[in-house]
Amino acid sequence: MQGQSQIYLPKLTLVNKILIILASSLFILEFILSKTTSIYLGNILGLSAENIVSGRLYTLITYPFLSHSIIEVILNCLMLWLMGSEFEANWGTKRYVNFMLSVILGGALLYLGVSILFFGHSPIYNFPLVGLSGIVSSLCVAYAVIFPDRVFSFMMIIPIKARYFCMILVAISLYQGLSGPMGVGAWGQLGGILSAYLFMVLISNRNFKMLSEKIGQMTQRRNIKKSKAKLTIVKDDNDHPPKYWQ
Repeated sequence: MQGQSQIYLPKLTLVNKILIILASSLFILEFILSKTTSIYLGNILGLSAENIVSGRLYTLITYPFLSHSIIEVILNCLMLWLMGSEFEANWGTKRYVNFMLSVILGGALLYLGVSILFFGHSPIYNFPLVGLSGIVSSLCVAYAVIFPDRVFSFMMIIPIKARYFCMILVAISLYQGLSGPMGVGAWGQLGGILSAYLFMVLISNRNFKMLSEKIGQMTQRRNIKKSKAKLTIVKDDNDHPPKYWQ
């Protein structure tokens, strides 16, 4: 019932299963490498202005799947399961993937913009952004837009409606981003939050829905398989005009 706490475990959907496996596997790999070598995956897969300038454009996509601690991995993957699976089940895989790509790239672009404009001559320029926090925060925003009156447990204790939970989340991220240079990672989180909100506004727009339906109809028509049946003329024994087609 709307307005009451709801605790349930939705079925883990395909995209979220892949994301959880990827984040968990990279955390284990990072742990092994840190104990046996001097390699830090954050310098290879993490997002930084230095990496982008060096041509490592793939970090625009790979940076969320690294984590700082096992607690971070567990909590973020749990949130992917609880909220992400519900979105994927309701939206479908294609729209959910588009949502994920928009928040990942949105967070990356804002983080890079802040790093380059304000920290171009500081260690922050080389500081790699990693973690699923931006994606999880974006899921919270989307959840608050769709289910504003559902109740979360803030800090696992205080019941609070989703809309207010989202406001608190944005306020905390802004404080972290403005409090000092080491909080620059919060700008990546804010970029994801902003992208999630814009995504929700876009898909709710009537013109966008009409355009999506038209594109879907055009795509469906193009994908209709043409008949492969071959028509031949069958003549009767008296060599009269064609009797029937087969």
